[in-house]
Amino acid sequence: MTPVATPIALRAITWDAALAETLSRAATDVHPPSVLARSRPDRAAPTAAAVRVHSVHRRAVNLRVGDELVALVSAALDDAPSTVRVPVEDWTALAVRQGDPASIGPDGFRIETVHGPIAVLTSSATAWAPSEICLCALSGAQLLRAEERIAAIPVPPPQSAFGIAAATLLAARVSALEDALRQRDPSAVTAAAARLLGLGEGLTPSGDDVLTGLAFVSAHRGTRLHGALASLAAALDDEEERTTLLSVATLRHALEARAQQGLHDLIRAVRDGDGERIGDAALRVARIGHTSGTDMLSGVRLALRTEAALRSASTPLPATASSGIVPKEHA
Repeated sequence: MTPVATPIALRAITWDAALAETLSRAATDVHPPSVLARSRPDRAAPTAAAVRVHSVHRRAVNLRVGDELVALVSAALDDAPSTVRVPVEDWTALAVRQGDPASIGPDGFRIETVHGPIAVLTSSATAWAPSEICLCALSGAQLLRAEERIAAIPVPPPQSAFGIAAATLLAARVSALEDALRQRDPSAVTAAAARLLGLGEGLTPSGDDVLTGLAFVSAHRGTRLHGALASLAAALDDEEERTTLLSVATLRHALEARAQQGLHDLIRAVRDGDGERIGDAALRVARIGHTSGTDMLSGVRLALRTEAALRSASTPLPATASSGIVPKEHA
C-alpha cells in the first residue's frame, strides 16, 4: 500500500523568477502531482527522479535538479539566482538530510524526509528579477573611487593553515589574471582564471569567489571587460571538475550578470557614484559566509581597477548591443 502522509507546507516569500521555467517544464512532464499530495509522488517520473538534496546547512538546503542547483534558503538571506526564500530559521531542525529524494510539481518543491514530506509552495511568492545596470557612463576616476571605498571593508583572516597557505597563492594568481586582463590576452585570461578555480577554503573556494565578483561586474553592459567573458567562461568549461558544483553554478550565473541581491545593490551604487551606499552594500556582501563575501569583493575591486585602466587606453569601446553604446545610425 502506498504510504499516506500529510506534508509540512511552507509558503515561499520570494523566488527567482527564472525558476518559473523549471516548474513549467515539470508541469508538462508526466503530469506530476501537486507537492501537497498526501501520497508520495511517483519516483518513476523522469523529472522527479533527477531531484535530490545536494547539501544541507542551517540556513539553506540545495536541491540538485539534473546538473543544476536550486537553493531553498532562510528569509534572512538575500534573493539570488535559482533561490527560493522560505520562512525557516534552521533547516537541520527539520531533519532534512543530504541525498533525500525530492520532486518538483506545478506548485513548488517537495522533499521526502525521514519524518515526512516538506512542501515549499511558490504560487504566492514574490518574483525576484534584478534590473539591468549599465556602467557605460562612469569615468576611470569614478571607478577607482568606488574601488577605494570597497577596499576599506575589513577582511577576516583565513580559518586554517591551508587557508593561510592558499592566501599567498591567491594573491599571486589574482595578480597574474589582472595582468592578462589588462593586456587583453584571451588565452592568458583563460589560463589565469583556471588556476584560481578550486583554490582556497569553503564550499565556494576563495579563488572561485574572486572570479564570481570579476565575472559579475564584467557581464554588465558598458564595460570593456565584457570582452573577457568568453575567456572566463572557457576556463570554467575546461576546469569545472576542479571545484564544487555550487561554485560552478554561482559562476555561471555571474557570467550572466546575476548574483546575490547585495552585489546588484553594490553595482547600482557604483553606477550612481554614491559612496555611502557603496560602503553599506559592500558591508552586506562581506557578511556572506566567512570569507566568501570579502573574496567576491576582491573580484569586484579587481574588475573596477582593471576597467579603469582599460578606459584610460586609447582604444574606444566598440558600439555594440552588449557594450551599451548604440551606433549613431541606429540612434
